Amino acid sequence: MIFRLFILISFVTCGSFLFGQDTTRIINFDEIKIIDKRIIKRQGLYDSYEVDKTKNINGYTQLTIFDNTMSDEVWYTENVNCVSVDLKANEKDTYLQLQWNKDRDGCDWVGVGFGWDFWTSKDISGILDIAAIEFEVRSTGKDITNLPWAMGFEDYSNGQAWTGFLRKYFVDDIITTEWSKVQIPLSIFPFVETDTDPSNIKQMIVQLFAEGVAEINRIELVPFTGKLRESVISESLRDKSISVDGNSIDWNANFTSFGDGHSFATKNSSDSLYIAVKVKDQRPFLNNKTNADLWNGDAIEIAIATNPKANLKRGLFLLSDYHFGLNCGLKPYLWNFSDDKLYSEGNFGITKTDYGYFAEIAIPLKKLMNADLKADTPLGFEIAVDEGNEKMIREIQTTWNGHGATGFHSNPSLWGTIVLK
Repeated sequence: MIFRLFILISFVTCGSFLFGQDTTRIINFDEIKIIDKRIIKRQGLYDSYEVDKTKNINGYTQLTIFDNTMSDEVWYTENVNCVSVDLKANEKDTYLQLQWNKDRDGCDWVGVGFGWDFWTSKDISGILDIAAIEFEVRSTGKDITNLPWAMGFEDYSNGQAWTGFLRKYFVDDIITTEWSKVQIPLSIFPFVETDTDPSNIKQMIVQLFAEGVAEINRIELVPFTGKLRESVISESLRDKSISVDGNSIDWNANFTSFGDGHSFATKNSSDSLYIAVKVKDQRPFLNNKTNADLWNGDAIEIAIATNPKANLKRGLFLLSDYHFGLNCGLKPYLWNFSDDKLYSEGNFGITKTDYGYFAEIAIPLKKLMNADLKADTPLGFEIAVDEGNEKMIREIQTTWNGHGATGFHSNPSLWGTIVLK
């Protein structure tokens, strides 16, 4: 399992971050470029400047991060082989075009920064739970299903709070050549965990990974009332029991759909959690892996937090977090990734169906938590379906809450929640 894990660690004092499998570091301004002075919009020291106070969120008025004009509030990586940042205009639009390639030599860090409102200190602490970053984006050709970006806020003490980019932030689910909105809730940024002060924000930074081209129209802070993460309510069994044999007869509960035709349902007793999964798979049981390699083929993975007080936004596994996997090949077995061994305490059953296969999994949570399960207790929870191909390797992983994000097996911030009854 060791080779599958990465750890999100931040060392603010030494200016280093691990984000996914790439490195993010405190910006060295010798490596970046302030926008060309020929296109800078300057504000004189005594020029009048008024904020539209009628547009605010809970009294906060510094809402416009980028208004499609270039100024010395904008900077980007200087190496032109890594990124080009161009303000473009036509008869309909004025917009920012980003073209980048982090895979080229010398492109260790690629990104763009916005020190909006003349680099003044911004206090966003009062709107963290009610606001989001919003911008419009479009492709220049093929549809885009995700953006390989990291978004971050930096404070005036060099603290940085980063989050990855998830497909669920797309309002229209996919990016085409037409403008579509993106909303990233401020509450997803780990300000507390990274010791970043949201009352003293210096700038917003976009770090660019892989390669691509995208066009952006305005970046603003807007009111946010959407749902941050998925949640499911487990059905209480009370004094009843379930025969974990791969038979769906015990499952008349409503199933929660995710991905392309998968669904799951949960029930719990006073000491165990039961999970039923319907997997849509035209070629089921393609998995010949052993032990912790089971993820690389047809499999079901489950992650759960057993500490109800754990911060849902944490990017690190705790000792109270568990990750299990069910090999759904011809020789199925249940694996405990957290302890790197077969999970003999659990139980499972699998049967082939006309849509693919049906699986039941029983996890004795009371033993994991070393305590009785309490009703109405929300816990971090995630489920993933791994689909193998005829070469017996994983071709697709579909997660319930992650919506296309990778790394759920080591990053609890990508999980949804389950409420036990």
